[in-house]
Amino acid sequence: MPNPLEPVALDVLVHDCTSLAHFLVDLPPRARMGMCSEQEGFSEVVIEILTNQASLGDKAGITKSDIEAFQESNHRVAMVDAHLPALKKLVEMMEETRALEDDKRQRQVNAFADSIERRAKMTDDKHLLAKYEKTRTYRSAVARKGVKTRTKSAKANAAEGAGAKAQG
Repeated sequence: MPNPLEPVALDVLVHDCTSLAHFLVDLPPRARMGMCSEQEGFSEVVIEILTNQASLGDKAGITKSDIEAFQESNHRVAMVDAHLPALKKLVEMMEETRALEDDKRQRQVNAFADSIERRAKMTDDKHLLAKYEKTRTYRSAVARKGVKTRTKSAKANAAEGAGAKAQG
């Protein structure tokens, strides 16, 4: 069995997280708000606590069960950390692949609509246009949205440029 704390290679496409299943959680939206997170220097704090536990733990009010729970959380974080970079990379690759494939199919729909309109015009076939009305409308809606976005960006850039000239 592989070491559960060994980082998983970033190019691995199959991730077995069954060893984490007994403690993995799916929190509701915004449940992480207000949670504490690891800060710089935490590893030194862990060493200090564990080093002093045998001789000073009782005096400090840190029980054996406190330390066991603390060590269990440290181990669980390390196990998650071993998988997280590879899983994040996999999610990134999945999102990028989806974006690329979606772009391809959107461009294909545009080409199909153009082809339909050319053929219908060439053959004066209004029935062909009617049968592909949704395809042609979809392509036009995407184009209109693109024009709207470019127009909005151009106006924002022009306003920004005018503001810079006024300040300069």
